[in-house]
Amino acid sequence: MSKDKEKTVDVDVTENGEKKTVKITVRRPNNATLSQAQRVSAKTWTDCVRDGIMTKKELEKFMKEHNVWNDGKEKEQKDKIREIAELEKQLYVQGNNGKLRASEGKDIAIKMRIARNELRNLISEKIALEQNTAEALSDNSRFDFLVASCTFDQNGNKVYKDVDDYALQSDSEVAFAAASALAQMLYAVDKDFEAKLPENRFLKMFNFVDEDLTLVNETGEYVDTEGRKIDKDGYYINNNGDRVDRDGNPLDEFGNYIPSVVYVDDDGNEIGEKPAAKKTTAKKPRKKKTEELEEVNTDS
Repeated sequence: MSKDKEKTVDVDVTENGEKKTVKITVRRPNNATLSQAQRVSAKTWTDCVRDGIMTKKELEKFMKEHNVWNDGKEKEQKDKIREIAELEKQLYVQGNNGKLRASEGKDIAIKMRIARNELRNLISEKIALEQNTAEALSDNSRFDFLVASCTFDQNGNKVYKDVDDYALQSDSEVAFAAASALAQMLYAVDKDFEAKLPENRFLKMFNFVDEDLTLVNETGEYVDTEGRKIDKDGYYINNNGDRVDRDGNPLDEFGNYIPSVVYVDDDGNEIGEKPAAKKTTAKKPRKKKTEELEEVNTDS
């Protein structure tokens, strides 16, 4: 939990077609406000249960009965967590006589990325369902009340009349900024969470990724996990920047193969159109994103 008593945030907004910046201050809730928020939370929970919305325990039973989440998936989740922890140990603790090649470390870090994504995919449906339980809706109502009560403009006046007023404006830039600021204060939410994951810290340390944590080669070009060049949309490209498949075969802009064979009939006579001549004009090389990078294996 952050120790800040308040956070001041500049928010870019658009009003009547004009862009401007407004300043808001989000203050840490005092005991009286927290007590009121808890009452709102309790009332929401009671209303949910009365209306037949499942609690977390009821949801767990429901998911097992309908095979949404079973003992097999529970074991798979634990195994995946254990795998990530073991890979992290290999990356930062183990090694040959205390040494680990940066290229080998990159391979381990990428395995961690893949394992973490697999874990997220595994539990995504479970988390999505849990967000609609009585407990989750109760927590949301508590948080909404706190945002509405603790957000002030630059003159010290409340931005929202009440929680209903906040709910009506919850999609605005100001509401989003206020909620983010309060979450950081109350729950230690880190906006740089992904960058601080152990695998991404390592990849960033040796310039294997760019500022957006996208894998790059030694010249700063986007690559996949095996070092093949890709464009900003994730499509494979060759050295000229032309679209290809993963094996280097040319594709058109729609991802269809460009014919490179001559078709013949059963007598060996050529039929149809001949393959188009391959392009020979090379494009200018991309500018390097970094000039300092130790010699490493560039597979990604």
